[in-house]
Amino acid sequence: MVGYRHYDAKGIAPRFPFGHGLSYTSFRYDGLAVRRDRVEVTVTNTGARPGTAVPQLYLGMPAPRAGVPQPPRQLKGYAKLTLGPGQSSRVAFPLTARSLSYWDTASNGWRVAPGCYKVMVGGSSRDIAQRGAFSQGGSGC
Repeated sequence: MVGYRHYDAKGIAPRFPFGHGLSYTSFRYDGLAVRRDRVEVTVTNTGARPGTAVPQLYLGMPAPRAGVPQPPRQLKGYAKLTLGPGQSSRVAFPLTARSLSYWDTASNGWRVAPGCYKVMVGGSSRDIAQRGAFSQGGSGC
């Protein structure tokens, strides 16, 4: 629970959230599609000027067992897009076993916990525009 993970876990509002950037235009995120192997979203420049967006994928991972808390969200991918006014682009974030893993000190290795994985996409750790979920390991959401 270091950096943005600590702020998120404690409900502290930082002055500049992780991933925060400034732009002379605005962006819309829509069309979220969540699959076990990837997450896709469409980014549209809704402003009057060209600009660069950095859509970010965060996962809220389930706790594997009592005493092993997970941060509310963890950065798992990002992309950089330069879009003209009114332009849109579809972004795909791949999900691998490593993306879903936590470090298990008992086995000294990476493990995937069963449960509900929350999907969040937006412009920063505090600017989440699209939300979804998927289940892993037989557990439902």
